[in-house]
Amino acid sequence: MTRVRQLVMQATGFCNIDCAYCYLPDRSARTLMAPEVVAATARALAASGRLGDELEVRWHAGEPLTAPRAFYASATRTLRSALGTRLRFSLQTNALLIDDAWCEFFAREGVRVGVSLDGPATVHDAYRRTRAGGGTHARAMKGVARLAGAGIPFDVISVVTPATLAHRDEYLEFMAALRPRSLGLNPEETEGGNVSTLHGTAGFRSGYRDFLRAVADWSDRTGVRVRELATMREHVLLHDLPVRNTQCEPYAILTVSAGGDVASFSPELLGWRSPAHGDFVLGNVLEDGFALDRVRPGFARLAAEVARGRRACERACEYFALCGGGAPANKWAEHGTFACAETAFCTLAIKAVADVVLDTLERTGPPG
Repeated sequence: MTRVRQLVMQATGFCNIDCAYCYLPDRSARTLMAPEVVAATARALAASGRLGDELEVRWHAGEPLTAPRAFYASATRTLRSALGTRLRFSLQTNALLIDDAWCEFFAREGVRVGVSLDGPATVHDAYRRTRAGGGTHARAMKGVARLAGAGIPFDVISVVTPATLAHRDEYLEFMAALRPRSLGLNPEETEGGNVSTLHGTAGFRSGYRDFLRAVADWSDRTGVRVRELATMREHVLLHDLPVRNTQCEPYAILTVSAGGDVASFSPELLGWRSPAHGDFVLGNVLEDGFALDRVRPGFARLAAEVARGRRACERACEYFALCGGGAPANKWAEHGTFACAETAFCTLAIKAVADVVLDTLERTGPPG
């Protein structure tokens, strides 16, 4: 039986800014997850037999801080009391709304904070803009300063766009001064209504590899862990292959919308629709008799197609052992099916990363 390893909770679909590359279809809807949804989710998980010793609960989608602190305080109490397992809470924010009260909450509840920050203003404000079209960098940095002042470590995730590649040195200087606990790199994706501008750039694959090489050298100098490079290096050196890809495993990741809809596989799928699979939803926690072992009939067909796509990757891709089957959301967004192999996204997020890590190991040798 597959264990649930990550629970993604969408407290609200609303976002207070309007990023040019956003894939969320309902970011203008001022929804808020009801306490009943949290309680029903907890009951379904507790009764499922799919919980292990630890579960990550990740507040994501929309802008989580547009929901009140009281909601999160109540939700964490509900989940902790209902689930007999260790919970690790994390939250991804654009940082615009962080104040002293939020910092106190993060510290009290032990919430791991991730900040979406694309670099210096020149890079960040090219895509991460207000609904009126203005930049958000200055306000985001005020939120980051609040975290730093409160002694709260934070991770950074940057969406890598053509602006990042064009201002590589400025980007790395900015991150060196910021010194996050870790840095994550997400190449801009074709998802939802967004068509990636990165993949349309001439020479983008070689340019992205050059960028990653510079980031690897930067990480060595600064000591800041770069999520993709460090994880790939661990895969290669530990030889625990093929890697486990939770996006390809039914139930390993569960995503719950503000209204109680539940989806699995890639969290981005929740809220999208397809002619073949409808809304990708396996059920709603508020439905009478909802249980993870009694889901909508179409879920088995969806899982089978994702499995075919994983096997296609295994047959066709020499990087399969370091990836485990790709991201279903990217496959569907780029090809309209899950039963396929390579995506433009994986050429950057997996293949380019693996090439840079392997090249570095060949040049320097393994540690120790």
